[in-house]
Amino acid sequence: MDLSQHKIEIVLGAAEIAQLEQGDPASAGLAVTVNELEPSAPISKAIVQSASILCLEVHAGVPRSLGRIGELRAEYPNLPIVALVRDADVALVRSLLRQGVNDVVDLPLSLRKLTESIGEILGSVASRPASVERRSGKLIAVVKSIGGVGATNVAVNLAASLGEQRPTCLFDLDIQFGSAATYLGAQSEPSLRDLLEGGARVDGDFLKAVASEGPGSLRFVPAPSDIQPIEAVDGTQIRRIIRTARGEFDYVVTDLPANWTNWTLALVAEADIVLLVVTLSIASLRQGKRQIQLLRSQGIDPARIHVLINRVEQRLFKTIGPEDAAKALGHPVDLSIHNDYPLVNGANNQGVLLADLGKRSKVARDYAKIAETVTTLVEQA
Repeated sequence: MDLSQHKIEIVLGAAEIAQLEQGDPASAGLAVTVNELEPSAPISKAIVQSASILCLEVHAGVPRSLGRIGELRAEYPNLPIVALVRDADVALVRSLLRQGVNDVVDLPLSLRKLTESIGEILGSVASRPASVERRSGKLIAVVKSIGGVGATNVAVNLAASLGEQRPTCLFDLDIQFGSAATYLGAQSEPSLRDLLEGGARVDGDFLKAVASEGPGSLRFVPAPSDIQPIEAVDGTQIRRIIRTARGEFDYVVTDLPANWTNWTLALVAEADIVLLVVTLSIASLRQGKRQIQLLRSQGIDPARIHVLINRVEQRLFKTIGPEDAAKALGHPVDLSIHNDYPLVNGANNQGVLLADLGKRSKVARDYAKIAETVTTLVEQA
């Protein structure tokens, strides 16, 4: 795509212009005009109307800079907007994306990252038929209280249940210990690594070429076969990948690693619902409470956080039950799955879904019910 045919208007305050990456914008394929305006200053119609894409500085400490986004989106609903932000936290990124910005790029401004973002946005707009409304798939983030609670089983079987009815994509984002491919009896390549290294080339076709076929309408992207540092993942690229998936599928399910990083927090902040998997153990409930506190501290609406208790035992005498779990967590418990270790272990070892071994089992019925509940929850989110 010839980016030089599109006018890019960049709006920055004096302090950010002073730190703007040196170089000729034309050498990066950009037709750029840099406008010096402080974050609180109004933006003239001349700037907006001449822009193919507007790149606008947003300062969290200046409410007026956030207000400009909402005003622009209301008056110019089809204008692509890139928010330029320094040290953005999860709450700010979430707020900007919900206001309708097309991407968030870090300051100080790098022409390379800006070129990737602009290329992707223009490619998306150009490839979208004017008469077709773009799909906006629902994002479901599966979070584990601690390792070993069965969150990957939850993500895999939930995604498969959702995929029986609607196009669904499962991402194994546990890049160090992901096992979704094993549970599905599939190869681990191609994998998430291909998408992470794809840069701005990642679009719907690229994604579908990487994603493996699962049962029904399910596609899935395995974790890389080799262990990588979690913090080395490019948060901007992850957002690009998930945003692309939401444009191609009705449901996007992500199985997240146990450790938190900036990119995992940012991803959870964009989720329509967060599914926190716990068990009825003291260690899991204690850590689950801490997870909920962290999510709330990041500005995530508690109504979007739904607790799922895995491996619930049917015993005459219980030491801990769902009601006790809710009290311990300080949060309602919405969902539960019966414990059936022989069935779950057998399915995992054979690389098949639980329903394939025991369609009438309590666990299989639990997942079918959970899929119905999740469908209702995400439609209401």
